[in-house]
Amino acid sequence: MAFAPINAIHQHLSGLHCYAQDRTSVVSAHHYCSCLRYEEGVHKVRQCVIYDSDRPDARLIGIEYVVSEDVFRSLPEEEKKYWHSHKYEVESGQLVLKSKNFVPVAAEDMAEQGVMKELQTTYGKTIHTWRPEVHPDLPLGPPSLMMSFTGDNQVDPAVIATRDRIEGQNTEHKRELRATYLDTNSDPAPGCDAWASSGKGVVFEPKEVHVAMPEPGEGKATWKGEIPFAEVLAGSGA
Repeated sequence: MAFAPINAIHQHLSGLHCYAQDRTSVVSAHHYCSCLRYEEGVHKVRQCVIYDSDRPDARLIGIEYVVSEDVFRSLPEEEKKYWHSHKYEVESGQLVLKSKNFVPVAAEDMAEQGVMKELQTTYGKTIHTWRPEVHPDLPLGPPSLMMSFTGDNQVDPAVIATRDRIEGQNTEHKRELRATYLDTNSDPAPGCDAWASSGKGVVFEPKEVHVAMPEPGEGKATWKGEIPFAEVLAGSGA
């Protein structure tokens, strides 16, 4: 039994998400992340599994891919509408690097500085497959594209206060501290947070289509990727 992909997870981030089509609903999102691509001292591509809490009975509710700004800028324009910025999440203190229990606050604050400096200019593509606030028992319905909050007064203060209390953190303290070491003057790259300029969000609606079937005598399903199948299985296809 191999757990190599799970063992590669090295980072736990706690944040808040909202739906691309509904910015009135807040979802707790605990990200457990590994790095898929690291070049010249920069995490170019991260991949995260998302739970609704950090408890043993947490629900697995989605995934998020996180890319550096240069990778985001290289994406096709049509693709960028699926991505959100992390600038406000980081600067506001909403996004928190979690550590092991009983780590002193001062040590945690110091440990997260390098991470927050990097995450501030990253972009995320997030899909949730479970809406626990609607269906707490089972992951029913289609998946949802998620977005981030991008400014003050977008989240009920009671939600922030509850999260701070339950998770033992101080969002306002994080905001004040990060203001001392983050450069807050730059704006997110064009194309992300598309809802802010269009007022519209993306939803995934089920659509029935004809199933592609092999022609008689042409064999069965086969690998169609550009990267050889053997390379993917061997772990060299990233």
